Amino acid sequence: MTERNQSLLKKTERILLNNVFEANKYPWGRYRMITPSSKGFDGVWNWDSAFHAIGMISIDKELAKEQILGFLQFQKENGFLPDVIRVNGTIEDRVGKPPVMAWAALRVYEATLDIDFLKFVYARLVMNEDFWVKNRMHGGLFHYDAERDDDWDEDKYRMYVSWETGWDEHPRWDSEPQNFWSVDLNSYMVMMYDSLASMARHLGFDDAQWIEKRNNLVTLIDSTLWNDEIGSYCDFNFISNEFLDVLSPACFIPLFAGFAPKEKAECMNKIALEHFMPCMPMVAFDHPKFDVDAYCRGACWLHMAYMAAKGLKNYGFDHTAETIRETILNWVYEDGDDIHENYDSITGKGKCNPCFSWSSVFVREFILKF
Repeated sequence: MTERNQSLLKKTERILLNNVFEANKYPWGRYRMITPSSKGFDGVWNWDSAFHAIGMISIDKELAKEQILGFLQFQKENGFLPDVIRVNGTIEDRVGKPPVMAWAALRVYEATLDIDFLKFVYARLVMNEDFWVKNRMHGGLFHYDAERDDDWDEDKYRMYVSWETGWDEHPRWDSEPQNFWSVDLNSYMVMMYDSLASMARHLGFDDAQWIEKRNNLVTLIDSTLWNDEIGSYCDFNFISNEFLDVLSPACFIPLFAGFAPKEKAECMNKIALEHFMPCMPMVAFDHPKFDVDAYCRGACWLHMAYMAAKGLKNYGFDHTAETIRETILNWVYEDGDDIHENYDSITGKGKCNPCFSWSSVFVREFILKF
């Protein structure tokens, strides 16, 4: 391993451990939970916790399990997982976050082989899948949404839905985000079904229902969310019956989930080379709404860049994937003692919050799981 990568692993471990809340002092009780950053964050977040679990596998397996177990205790009776648990006990539950918890929980089980952990999380994640089917499915595909409040106007409602996507202020959501079949969301649901099927097999249960749901969803994604005109997976507005014109790392998540046909993966590699090099920003460089100074309209976010690059790597597009990986790791290496929430996709300078946990996680993934 190179000196750079050894140094990065040490930095990521330090940041992650510095962002741990002590046990028995907060609403999550005996569990030690990781906050996005000790500098400016006052709680634990939904998909952040799933990512933090993955990052802790190679550092502290017990702490990895606690990220899953600690968050699942706040699940509602209908299977819903809230967005945020604040240190003062406030629960932000009008929206959730993208469904990556099952994928993370399976990763943790495969590293620990803790069957009691698996039994507990499987039951909870089955409930969570049921929530998504009953509350976020339309026409067989999934969309984001929010629980409406009587005092919300349409602008506030759209804002909350955009928060559930995890892509706050992104140009994908400049219109009505609740009306889009999202490429990333539906790909995450495929990953959920793959994970539930694997969990079921480990527990001696029948996996047939999960495989059937997975295959049906993959068929719909490939037939509905593939835009032949531009040769890319795209979000689709099921009210206006038109594709969204925003290319983003979300378009690559079918490759990360592993269900894209080879010929479509080749098209996505072309999209990456023409619109996203060398770092996979959150919006294609040539899109009119690309804005590197905006929170989520042009910066490079490591979780999405990793998933896109790893998907390309999985399909054999090594040069594209390695270029993205090396660009980002060099930026982070040059970031002093920090690892920022995101990076300027032109200059490579760290942006927004320093000492950021999930950025640290995906630096580790780039080094250890690429």
